[in-house]
Order: sequence, then structure tokens, then C-alpha cells
Amino acid sequence: MRQVFFIALFLMSVVERICAFGTRPRPLTAYSRHFTGSSMKASVQESRAETKKQRPATGTISMSVKKVSGGQLNLKHQEEHQPPLMNLFTISKEDLTDIMGSWGYPRYRADQVYHWIKDKGVVNVDEMHNIPKKLKQDLAKFSSSSSEQSEQEFVTGNHATSAGGALEVIREQVSPKDGTVKRLYKLRDGLLIESVLMPYDDGRWTTCISSQAGCAQGCVFCATGQNGFQRQLTSDEIVEQVTRFSTFLKSNQLEVPKGNRKRHGKQQRLSNVVFMGEGEPLANFRNVMEAVPRIQELAGIGARKITISTVGIVPNIRKLMESPIQVRLAVSLHCANDFERSALLPANRRFGGLQELMTTLYDYIETTGRRLTLEWALIEGENDTPRVARQLGDLLLQYKLRRDMVHVNVIPLNPTGGYKGTASGKKRVDEFIRILDEEFGVSCTPRVRRGIDIDAGCGQLKAKELEAEEREEELKLQSSVDKPYVSVESTTVDLDSSESTICMNEDGEISDVTFHGTEADRLISMVKGSVVKDV
Repeated sequence: MRQVFFIALFLMSVVERICAFGTRPRPLTAYSRHFTGSSMKASVQESRAETKKQRPATGTISMSVKKVSGGQLNLKHQEEHQPPLMNLFTISKEDLTDIMGSWGYPRYRADQVYHWIKDKGVVNVDEMHNIPKKLKQDLAKFSSSSSEQSEQEFVTGNHATSAGGALEVIREQVSPKDGTVKRLYKLRDGLLIESVLMPYDDGRWTTCISSQAGCAQGCVFCATGQNGFQRQLTSDEIVEQVTRFSTFLKSNQLEVPKGNRKRHGKQQRLSNVVFMGEGEPLANFRNVMEAVPRIQELAGIGARKITISTVGIVPNIRKLMESPIQVRLAVSLHCANDFERSALLPANRRFGGLQELMTTLYDYIETTGRRLTLEWALIEGENDTPRVARQLGDLLLQYKLRRDMVHVNVIPLNPTGGYKGTASGKKRVDEFIRILDEEFGVSCTPRVRRGIDIDAGCGQLKAKELEAEEREEELKLQSSVDKPYVSVESTTVDLDSSESTICMNEDGEISDVTFHGTEADRLISMVKGSVVKDV
């Protein structure tokens, strides 16, 4: 009986290993290559091409080169940047309490730290004056990437202020005209996203955040749509955009515009969140809806102060209808007939056109009892004429949308480099509003354009940054033409030591080498600063 038991255990372990092998992801890079003669350059180039497909777009590749019989070289990619264990910008009180409890700290210490983060907007542990030094060191250690600090820095108290954030501010622009703040963030995988903070004369602070890196909807007048889709943002990346602005407002790190100081006073707090940045929020439904309650908790904002904007993803509007989370809905309409709307917003065709959308919006109002906003970007001579205004009014009447439950928000177009249309003038805007109000009884107001002087429109700052990066890459390629290439002779030199190292950046330029053996000095002078090229 005992033998049968152990045989059964053995068979279970074998099956488990087979299943694990079948589902295990392939390592980032684990290449074995036979390099003989002139094939070394081509093989290294092939390895680099495969590596580039499977790793982030930035950083440095570290390769270990080992001499074995037959000239075989084993190349292994080493991960250099590990994400921190905690993100103080987005951590919940429950998670913070559990983590600190596992370190042996009493519950009241977690309450103190959370008070600093949520109520005072402080994420730099050195500024948390009533917590002990050892706790500061632990928080700094586990909320900072290993690449950012050494153990000695934790001991000496030279703590990082990254707070474990997933976002890195690489550019910030503040409008001297209206105080709008535009930030360009880099994610851990090197992708870029944008967020905007806007002050209003009535004391409100509204942040406009991204839900995706890029966008797949292809709206022709949108800078983000012109650049295409890259990936979904995680709920953590969505929440952190909000909490970064919230913490900086609470800690008075953002300057209040001169004209707004009397209304805003000394105490600053975020009051509204709009999902109108990069991406289509309802195409990232799960992560967006997971982020909303966390935004409510961490920033202290009610669901009715959070607006989700969509081009009209009909299936997920119906999902939103059934959700207990009572956010506001805004729909980017822009045109009152299918032909024109499909030309501006290709997603119109994919989701059944205006008939399907307007029927769904009628159901949304009747089911939720919540007021709906229709967004209308006014383009000079295109969709800003009296005829178009009446088409819109007739559309609302045709589908029996209650006039008291619909608000039209018009905004003159924010120009982008990839679209020839221009913003409507004030007379056209006023006439459009008058027709909807007086002839159809539909509430309609113009949205104040903000941050025009700092590229605050969706995707504009990112587009400029990407153009600058492309120009820089072109210059690098041009300058590399004159550089020497790795000599084939380097593969035939006999090394005394079994291990050597080559550090190569993603452009193929060898930035550092370590060779051991009698020929080491000659190899280093031959290889360093050169570029690997396919032969």
C-alpha cells in the first residue's frame, strides 16, 4: 500500500512538471549560438533582433559570454530593473496595514503613515516626522526600485522620493495664462502617457487622465488616435495619475494661478476626474472600473464627480448601465449622421452606427436616471453650421432622449498637426448654442479651452516627444555609419578565463566590455565603441 502511495505521488509530480513545462513562458533571452568565422556578426545581430522583440524598448542589455568547446557562446539577458514592492501613491489602507503588520509594526503606525499619504499628500518618508527612523528605512527600501538605491543609502537615511510610483515625470508644462498643468509620464516599460490638471475660477481642480497608452479608435482629429494603440493601462497606472495630482495639491506643491488664488485659498484639493485623456476608457473596462473605487478612496472624490468619456462602445455602455458604480457618462458624438460620423470616428461603423448608439443612450437614461453629456468638437465649416445644429436637435427628438437628461458640451477643436481642420469662431459657437437652446430646448454650453499654449490637448505633448526621439534616433544612425565594426578576429582569440562580459545598448553599440586572458587588452581596444553589424 505504501509503495502504491509513493508511486502515485511520483506520477503526480511528473504530470505537474509536464503541465508546467507546456505553459511556462519562454525566458526573455536564452540563446545558444555556434559562432564560426564571419557568422559571428550575423548571429549576434539575430540575437539582438529576437531580444528586442521580447524586452522593453529602453535600458541596457547585459550579456555574459562564456567560452566552451567548439566555439559555442551562451548569451543570457539579465534583468536590471525590478519594480518596487509598494507604491505609496496607490496603496490602500488595508494593504499598508497588512504589510507593516508583517514587519512587526503596530496598527497605529500604519494609521500614521496613511494619514501622511492621504490627508497631507506626503509620500516622501523623510517628511513623515512622527514615525521612527527604522520604519522610514523600511518604507524607503520597499517602495524604491533596487536600481535606484544601495543598501548604504537606506542606512544613512538618503531615501528616494519615488515612493514606488509606476510613473516617471519626464516633462511638465504649466500655462502662464490659465495655470493648466500638463505632464508627460514614462511608464516602467518605456511607453509614454499624458495627464492634465486644470484650475477653474469657481475653485474646482479637475484632472484629465489616460486609460490606455495610445488609442485604437482612430479619431482623425485626435493626436492620440493618429499615433495608434500600444497597450492597456493597469488600474494602478490609472489611479496613480489621479493621486499624484491629489497629493501635490494637498501638499501645496503646485502654484495657484494669480487670478484664482482668492477663490482657491490655501487648502487645495482635487474635485473632479475626467477620463478624457489618452485611450478609450470603455475599451479598458475592467481596469477602469477597478480604478474608480480606488480613486474615490485615495483622492476622496465621489463617483458623481468622476466622468467616463467614450466614442460609443455600445456593449460596454450597457455594462456600465448595470454597474453599481454611479459615474457620469459623456459620449463623443461630434456628428448627427452616420456618413459624417464614420468619417471622423471610424468606431461608429464597428458598433452599429448612430441607431445602435442612440437606442443604447435612451436605455441608459431610463435605466440609471442619470444625466448624459454629449461632447461636440466644433470644426470650422464642418459641423458647426446652423443646419448641423438642427440635425443634432432632430436626432435627439427622433430617439426620444429626454431634454432634461441631456446636456450638449461644445468645444472649439484643439488643432493637431495630423488634421487640417480648425477651431470654430465665437460667432459660430454662439449660434450653434442658441439654436439648440431656443429651438429645441436642449441645454448646451461651451467648454472653456485650457492649456492651448502648452499642448494640453490629448496626445499633443506626447506626439512632440516622440518626434524628438525619432529625430535623435536618425542622428544616431547617421553618426554610427562612420564607426568601426566588430572584427571577425575577435571570435578566434583564445581566452584564458572562462567568463567575459559585453554590455551592448539597443542600438547595437557596445558600451562596455570585460575580457580576461592574454589577449584581453587587444580585444577591449578593438571592440569598445564599435557597432555590431550583420555581414
